[in-house]
Amino acid sequence: MHSLPPIYPRIRHAGLLEEAMRPMLGLIEALGGSRKAHEAVAFPLAADSDLVVSFVVDTSVQFVTLTREGLLETGLDTQSMYELAIDNMLRLVAPNVRTRDLGCYRALVAGDGFEACMLLLPDLWAQLAQDFEGELVAVVPSRDVVYFADSRGSAEALGRMCAAAEKVRAAAGFERLSDSVMALTADGWCVRGTLETFAPALEA
Repeated sequence: MHSLPPIYPRIRHAGLLEEAMRPMLGLIEALGGSRKAHEAVAFPLAADSDLVVSFVVDTSVQFVTLTREGLLETGLDTQSMYELAIDNMLRLVAPNVRTRDLGCYRALVAGDGFEACMLLLPDLWAQLAQDFEGELVAVVPSRDVVYFADSRGSAEALGRMCAAAEKVRAAAGFERLSDSVMALTADGWCVRGTLETFAPALEA
C-alpha cells in the first residue's frame, strides 16, 4: 500500500463526470477494450443527489480519475480505497479547515479545492451543527465552495445563501457541482430542495 501514489476523494457532478469520461471510453471500446473496466470508480454522495464520490490519483503531473481497472491494480476494495483517500486528504488539509461567517450563513474553508470533499466527514458537520436549533443545511455549488446554515433560520437567510451559491455555480463552468440543498441527518446527507426551491429545507 505504501507504494501507491497519493489518492484523494473528489466530489463530482454525476453528469459532468460521465461527460468527461465519455471520449476516452468510446476510444477504448472502439479499440476492442472493456468500457466497463475503464469507467470511473464512483458512488452517490446521497440518495437523489446529482453528486458522486470518485477518486483521483496524483501522478505529480496531473490528477487522474481512478478507474475500475486502476482500483483492481491497487489490490484494494472500494471501502479500503475510500478510507485511504480520506486519510490522505486529512493529512493535507486538516490544519487549514475552518469556517467563515458570512452573516446569515457560513462557509467551510479547507484549501486545495477540497471544500466539497469535507461533506465526507460527518463528525465535522455534527460538531458544526451543535449550536443549531434545526438541521444543518448545506449547498455545494463548486468543488471549492460549501455554504451552510441552520434550517431554523429565516427564509431570507436561506434565500441569500442559495442565491450566492447559484452565482458561484454559474461561474464554475466544468467545475460546477450541485444545485441541491442538502441536510445533515443521522443517516447522512439528504436532499431537501434546490437552490431555487429551498422552502422544504426550512420546513424539515
